[in-house]
Formats: sequence, C-alpha cells, structure tokens
Amino acid sequence: MPIDEKEVTRVAELACLSLTAEETKLMAKDLERIVVYFEELAQLDTSNVPPTSHVLMGKTAWREDSVEQGVSHEDALAQAPRSSQGGFAIPAYVGEG
Repeated sequence: MPIDEKEVTRVAELACLSLTAEETKLMAKDLERIVVYFEELAQLDTSNVPPTSHVLMGKTAWREDSVEQGVSHEDALAQAPRSSQGGFAIPAYVGEG
C-alpha cells in the first residue's frame, strides 16, 4: 500500500495538522518505510510463538500505594489564577488570556 503525499495531506487535514510541503514529503517517505517494515514483519513465521498477555516479564518497580495528606481544597484554589464557585475557573478557550 503506497503512501503518497496526497494521502499524507488528507490524513493531516483530518488530524487538523498543518504540514509544509517539505514535511509532507518527509512524512510520506517515513510512513512508506514503516509500511514496508510491517510487510516484512508479516512474512515472519510466528506459529511457534506463544501469545503474550503483557510485555513486562519481570517484577515491576512500582511502589506500594499509600495514603498521604494532600493539598487542601482552599490551598489549591488560593494558588489558582482564577477561581469561581469553589472550583478552578478556566477560559472558554484555553488560548484566551
């Protein structure tokens, strides 16, 4: 399945991305290489490979959960640039001042 610049432009528009002509050309090349690689992987015989339920094979390094005192509601709101009705006030559009 060839990935051309027209396809990259279509997908970029769907994702609301603005790509320059050079970025579009590079993206088409990169995506084409990825597709070719996946086609190569599809040729591998994996019939003797057992299914994997997860990728972590050993003990995880996660710590035990513990309950700790957090920031109070009042202290959190005191640090906010704006608050309203007991919560954080945000602009209708994040880009607004």
